[in-house]
Amino acid sequence: MRSFVSTSSAVLALSLAPVVLGQLKIDTSKPDTLRAAAKVVMQNLVDDYTSQKPFVAGLIPSEYSFFESGVFFNTVLNYAAFTGDKTYNSLFEKDFFNQIGENANFIPRNSSARIVNDDVGYWALAAMSAAEFGASPAETSMPSYLTLADNVFNDFVRRWDDKACGGGLRWAIQASDDRYDFKDTNSNGVFFELAARLGFNTGNKTYLDWANKVYDWTTKTKLIGTLDTNNVGQVLAGASVKDKCQQVDQSYYSAQQANYVYGAAIMYAKTTTNTWLDRLTALVQYTGSAYFGPQQYVDDGRSQVVNEAGCEYDNKCTVDQKAGKAILFRSLAVALRYNDLNIIMKVQISNSARAAAKSCNGDGDCGFKWDQLEYDATKGSGYGEKMAAVESFLALVRETESKPIKGVFEPQAQTESPSTTDTSAPASETSAAPEASKMPNSGSRLAVSGALGGAVLASLLHMLL
Repeated sequence: MRSFVSTSSAVLALSLAPVVLGQLKIDTSKPDTLRAAAKVVMQNLVDDYTSQKPFVAGLIPSEYSFFESGVFFNTVLNYAAFTGDKTYNSLFEKDFFNQIGENANFIPRNSSARIVNDDVGYWALAAMSAAEFGASPAETSMPSYLTLADNVFNDFVRRWDDKACGGGLRWAIQASDDRYDFKDTNSNGVFFELAARLGFNTGNKTYLDWANKVYDWTTKTKLIGTLDTNNVGQVLAGASVKDKCQQVDQSYYSAQQANYVYGAAIMYAKTTTNTWLDRLTALVQYTGSAYFGPQQYVDDGRSQVVNEAGCEYDNKCTVDQKAGKAILFRSLAVALRYNDLNIIMKVQISNSARAAAKSCNGDGDCGFKWDQLEYDATKGSGYGEKMAAVESFLALVRETESKPIKGVFEPQAQTESPSTTDTSAPASETSAAPEASKMPNSGSRLAVSGALGGAVLASLLHMLL
């Protein structure tokens, strides 16, 4: 058996080697080449948005669910923040507010009947990103991005349902919706992530208490595997109130996994406790084993490339499910700041970024099945596929350069924190993003500790032998 040092060095050397990817050329160790690749795909993505007919400001085409428009705008923000390219900032500022609705909670009147909790949640996460990046609305009459995120948080608090299944958000908002009886991990996951990020950035204990409450309910309902189960770290789809959430829907998709990864990373950054590190480690370890193909590294150009395991192998992924990889890479960009978790995920994300570029043509059209290592024009190229490619490139940029590029967004005009439901601690005086030194640092070694952490790290090392 070869030593860990020689094996891991070889793996990283292979994953960082410059490669020609169709008409895109990247070096996964050089952020400028990743930004250049992201620029090509981003231009194609925005062209799709601006050229659609009929055009509705703030919405991608009608075959996509409302949440995907929120994911799209989050990608626009991430692209600007980590490439320094301001080209699409005015588009974001102009169109994003067209969908906030009369109550500034992302429920526009013309769409309210079918909007569900995870829809508004993904829009709130985009608003949260804007607040963290220091953006301010172009129109001073508009609510701040932090206020928008807080409005959705407060709506979630009001919709929390203790009467059925001991808690949790229902998927649907309206009782007449056929999804109302289902409590899903997409809705509860975005609630968890949103609460964690609000708590981290404002210092308000109420947000953090709710993040803990959502996570505890999710594990109690067996929607996240724990040490006493055989699926530790796996996030499952949800459960029905009709049987008091006794029968868990065993479906699993990357988006629901991603929100819990992101939230757990933020909670660990805030608390630095072994409890949250163990949770984060389990979630990331399961992500690597389930969503990145074979775990024994083989230099065949295909191993450990991301896949939407719940539907991709059977070619049954919907347009909504094809957005999951974008959400996943965005979350892993946060988790990668922990060096012990980085051991396996850096290789997987590097290989996936290389495969993503091979799956895109020179004009920025991208396929969904990246392990095919080529663009298949017969299957088309949608918003989810392109957003995923952009986020895979940015994840590697963010791993080495965790701070957003300065000067990309205007300083936040509003500096006070919004009020929250049952606030039990004063909020911070600023909504701007914290200094990188207060976030997980890609240059600092944070040891995986605790009972679960040690076991998981051992399994990660075994994969590389």
